Amino acid sequence: TSANQLKTIRQKAQGLMSNYIEQHIPISFITNIISAINDAITKRCIELSLDEMNEKLPTSFAWLAIGSQGRKEQLLLTDQDNALVYEDVQNDTEVKSYFVKLSKAINTKLEVVGFELCPAEMMASNPKWCLSVSQWKAQFKNWITHPDEDKMMLCNIFFDYDMVYGNHQLVDDMSNSIFKAIDGYEIFLNFMGRNALKNPPPLSFFRNFLVEDSGEHKDQFDIKARAIMPLVDAARLLILSHEIKDINSTMKRYEKLIDLEPQNKDLYESCINAFRILLRFRTQHGLKHKDSGRFIDVKSLSKSDRLKLKGCFKPVKDIQELVQIRFKLSQLM
Repeated sequence: TSANQLKTIRQKAQGLMSNYIEQHIPISFITNIISAINDAITKRCIELSLDEMNEKLPTSFAWLAIGSQGRKEQLLLTDQDNALVYEDVQNDTEVKSYFVKLSKAINTKLEVVGFELCPAEMMASNPKWCLSVSQWKAQFKNWITHPDEDKMMLCNIFFDYDMVYGNHQLVDDMSNSIFKAIDGYEIFLNFMGRNALKNPPPLSFFRNFLVEDSGEHKDQFDIKARAIMPLVDAARLLILSHEIKDINSTMKRYEKLIDLEPQNKDLYESCINAFRILLRFRTQHGLKHKDSGRFIDVKSLSKSDRLKLKGCFKPVKDIQELVQIRFKLSQLM
């Protein structure tokens, strides 16, 4: 009945996940369980917030998890990424102010539960991410037909949306508009491909881990940017190129790609295995150090852990090569 009670449930879920990791339960099973708990907690925060609103719900809406929660890959308590879409209405200003107010209440409750507010404000309480379905369609079309670095980053975050609560038709309309815009501007996929190759490779020419050379994480390995995100970005791009919607998880995307491109089965299977190992590794590291698990001190790793990590880097390199050839990126670079 309150955000504080939900916080206790989420803390228990963290303990459950820790036990699963120690027992070597398959990571895909763990992500399914934790994602279901995260979704249930979010739904309850929405219901509690709706009950607190003084005004009647003006029209239907949908709450979207985006980023890693949208892909059902948010195992650790990282910051929240979400958005809201509502039905087109005449009096948009009043309706928008209702939904921004509702979103603020929901974001606040999720923060109490343990999901920190997003420092970049990628949340439904930001009026930029609380829009009617027509406004979302126009925004997606603009990102696709006039791509720049910022818009590509937004596509990477927002194209991994998953409906947690509300009117599914609104979300279907949004998805259809994305494919329609891409069909009319196919070079967008090439730009997206170029963006997917932005993350530097995990290993140097001498097969050493490429670590951060300055800043707070100097000499640490960024497992998210250098190993996990290249696999995530490639899966998103390839699934979009096949016009497949409603498959957001990276592992499920590669499974679907095996069906669509049996000739690349070995590569996609190696990407799934690498992703499983990397996600488990990051989660173990985050639980151990009580942080996001993103930056790893390579010197502290055992020899077998280093070898296990290095074994994941070949699929990263191979999938990036496939993207480079398929989307003719040498002409764009």
